[in-house]
Amino acid sequence: MCDIIWCKKEVGGKPCDTVNYLDPYCFWNWEGKVGCAECGTVYYVHMIQGHMYRGPDEKPGEKPDILPLYADKPYQGYDFYLPGIENRTRPFDCLPREIYLGHADTVKFSIRGRPLRGWRPQPPSMGVAGSCGFFWDIEKLSPEVWAEYQEKIKKGEVKDW
Repeated sequence: MCDIIWCKKEVGGKPCDTVNYLDPYCFWNWEGKVGCAECGTVYYVHMIQGHMYRGPDEKPGEKPDILPLYADKPYQGYDFYLPGIENRTRPFDCLPREIYLGHADTVKFSIRGRPLRGWRPQPPSMGVAGSCGFFWDIEKLSPEVWAEYQEKIKKGEVKDW
């Protein structure tokens, strides 16, 4: 599911009537200006969790921050703009925004405070398959996690069911 901006700006005596598709992958938590693929009209939008929080508000004379991925003209048959058309739509790079790139969080303890056998991400010392074996002697294999676990016990952070 994606949100749209249906441009109704008068261009040359006729309405633009272009549907600009805002894909959720890029516009999930986003605030900025989007340009229309047909007439170039700039709209301000503020999206939170994939829902239009504010906008689209027309911003004449400003430059767009981003272009839509896809646009079409439903009242004119099969007219459309595929991704990557210069000054109309942006290319589809299959990449998330910069804020979603990074490393996974290391989880060493369960929600109840007990140590986990398979940490995410696995440290290189675990080997290729990341297996600790059936019997896991945490005190010998991971002394730093054992010390952290003992501190959690002292503080009362380890819970039973």
